[in-house]
Amino acid sequence: MKINKFKKVGKNKYKIIFDNTDLTLYEDVILKYDLLIKKDVDLDLIDKIIEENKYEDAFESSVSYIEIKMRNKKEIIDYLRKKEFNESHINYAVDKLNKLNLLNEKRYIEAFINDKVNLTLDGPFKIRKALLDFDFSENDIDNYLNTFNSDIWESKLNKIINKKKSLMKNKSYTMFINKLKLDLYNMGYDKYMIDNLLMNIEYSSNAIDKEIEKAKKKFKNDKNKIISSLLRKGYSYEEINSKLKELQ
Repeated sequence: MKINKFKKVGKNKYKIIFDNTDLTLYEDVILKYDLLIKKDVDLDLIDKIIEENKYEDAFESSVSYIEIKMRNKKEIIDYLRKKEFNESHINYAVDKLNKLNLLNEKRYIEAFINDKVNLTLDGPFKIRKALLDFDFSENDIDNYLNTFNSDIWESKLNKIINKKKSLMKNKSYTMFINKLKLDLYNMGYDKYMIDNLLMNIEYSSNAIDKEIEKAKKKFKNDKNKIISSLLRKGYSYEEINSKLKELQ
């Protein structure tokens, strides 16, 4: 097949025009096979060139993906699999990215943690788990997480607690505390830090008045059933009894 001309069609890509067809190839492939010098290419070499171009296509697709946002190795592999590259092409792309220092794991970990600390309310354990799910080294994760002192996490916890207090005024103190502890634990905060901050928390709610009125209507003023209903909602017996006396 005779090469007639080259035409640039994109970043690092050229269209090679033959007599009856054309091929779009990456610059590295063109240089590797001396296509700028050769004027004729046989069909066996064309097959090799097309296969070689797939390797470069996997690499260039990875680079484009990274240019949008910093990515890690697992994200790159998942992305290339979705684009239906085979494992050989993917391994080539990942190896080349590593050689060019485009998959710097420590830099990714630091950027990820900084974003989570500055832009979200996630706690350290949730951040740590997210990075472990990406197969990063525990030591690298912990080393950087440990540069953040407890004041940062306490400040974030206090913000969440104050917000939750305003959103859960319709709950008893017991239910509020239990729900809050569960939420904060699921957000990745340390259990002992949570307990210490909630030890002396101030929480007031008039929800019991509404609950008693609802229970009175439902149970037709049956005191025992009213008390049982409110006990299940986290109110203490003394609190319920005191309120019932006030409302008599």
